[in-house]
Amino acid sequence: MDTRPPADARANALDEEDSVATIAAPDALFASILDIAADAIIVVSSSQHVLHFNQGAAQVFGYLPEEMVGRPLSLLMPDRYRGAHGAHVSGFRESTERARRMAERREIYGLRKDGTEFPAEASISRLETRHGPIYTVVLRDITERTLRERNERFLSEVGGLLGTSLDVGRTLQALADVPVPYLAEACIVDVVGPDGAWQRQVSHSEVSELREALDALARAPLSWDSPWRAIDAMRARKPEVVGTISDDWLEGHTESPAELARWKALRMRSALFVPLIARDHVLGALTLVRVSHAPFTTEQVALAQALGMRAAYAMDNARLYTMAQRATRAREDVLSVVSHDLGNPLAAIRLCAAALLEAPPADVNERRHLMQAIGNSADWMSKLIQDLLDVSTIEVGKLSVEKRTEQVAPIVRQALAMVGPQAEHRGVQLTAALDDAVPAVHGDAARLIQVLTNLLGNSLKYTDRGGSVTVSAAALHEEVLLAVRDTGSGIPPEQLPRVFERYYTRKRGASKSGSGLGLSIARGIVEAHGGRIWVESTVGVGTTFFVALPAAR
Repeated sequence: MDTRPPADARANALDEEDSVATIAAPDALFASILDIAADAIIVVSSSQHVLHFNQGAAQVFGYLPEEMVGRPLSLLMPDRYRGAHGAHVSGFRESTERARRMAERREIYGLRKDGTEFPAEASISRLETRHGPIYTVVLRDITERTLRERNERFLSEVGGLLGTSLDVGRTLQALADVPVPYLAEACIVDVVGPDGAWQRQVSHSEVSELREALDALARAPLSWDSPWRAIDAMRARKPEVVGTISDDWLEGHTESPAELARWKALRMRSALFVPLIARDHVLGALTLVRVSHAPFTTEQVALAQALGMRAAYAMDNARLYTMAQRATRAREDVLSVVSHDLGNPLAAIRLCAAALLEAPPADVNERRHLMQAIGNSADWMSKLIQDLLDVSTIEVGKLSVEKRTEQVAPIVRQALAMVGPQAEHRGVQLTAALDDAVPAVHGDAARLIQVLTNLLGNSLKYTDRGGSVTVSAAALHEEVLLAVRDTGSGIPPEQLPRVFERYYTRKRGASKSGSGLGLSIARGIVEAHGGRIWVESTVGVGTTFFVALPAAR
């Protein structure tokens, strides 16, 4: 195909080119000077046809010099600028200015041979000749600079958004939303807490299909055993790009048909996985999803990595703030327990010890009673201290749990034996109802006995003489369901949401106040086993605590 301009246009261009010769330098020297410039330098006639097109212009626009000489300058402009270009040139010609920066008044763009646009900055100068004015345009492609400035603004805005809250939940949501739509159409954030629990947050979307797919994914958090590539990025501590995602790829990186269906519904074409690392700790990973065909560029991967670094520190700050708040509350709670709950048995020990030292009873039974009171008070203090230690380890996610396959019946029998004397003293009947087909559990027997004794102790405390407390166990799908049911005073509905809180105690119907740690510890142990615990109650009828534990495979 002949890309040369028409003969008459070439002739006009050659006539106008004569005027270039009037410049002080010879033609060859003039051309050689222009061609060594890195910027695009274009000389045009008064009719806006190209007289000279240097090598810099050829690299920027993609045209060879011989393809552009004699052709109109408007070929290098997007359509939306061509109509106004003539008026701008006329205004410059009639002005007293000899040179002008074209970007002083407006943003300009160039048009490459392949049809792509790019941002540019340019200057134009005018030289009067006997054939009319000649214009020289010096143009620079500022795509990289514009992109760099845009990315810097993006990261600056991200820092502001992530720094607006120290709440972990809000920080997670902000982190899921900030990459959209600048880097991807959707974002999934997977983080693992200090206690090993996984949490997933997804970006918002105005597209209903995308929103439904993301909502389904939000309900299925990751695990360290997952084949999803975010886990690989976390272990390798570097970003991973998957340029093309097919159904076969998804099938190889998901664990179940249900998970495969959830990711297919997202209709993702490519993905970028970025680890979240702060203070040399891997906190989680971002999964940036594109449903379009546009691949992730090297610059975008670097930008996502910078985003991940800022996001990780924002997450870490939010976690540290939350831990500091918890530590402050825990300190206040411990001081309250030490000053109040430990004060009572300590006072009893002091009084009994003073009686034995200053005026010991002559009767052996009375002396034994005083010494027994000292021992009981010391046991109570020891139990309280152990509870404080347990709740502290649960709080930081370091509760020791040694799981193995355990039969349920021995666990229940030992827990009943431990609270048997207390039930006998209170006149409350203890019974067990164990299903013969109940499977074994995967757990720590000592810790599960601790759960049951805490639940049984709570039930006995709120059950009057003549009442009963029953422990049952049965199979429930892939779990074992334990239940502690009493005929006590029951829990008012407004108090039910708080019964598992630390240091929360119910005064109504209780025979004896406690530290308020037993149920909180029970919940921590159950959750450390991957189980669930909840309560149902009717005032005046009784209360049932349920514990669902994973059955041993």
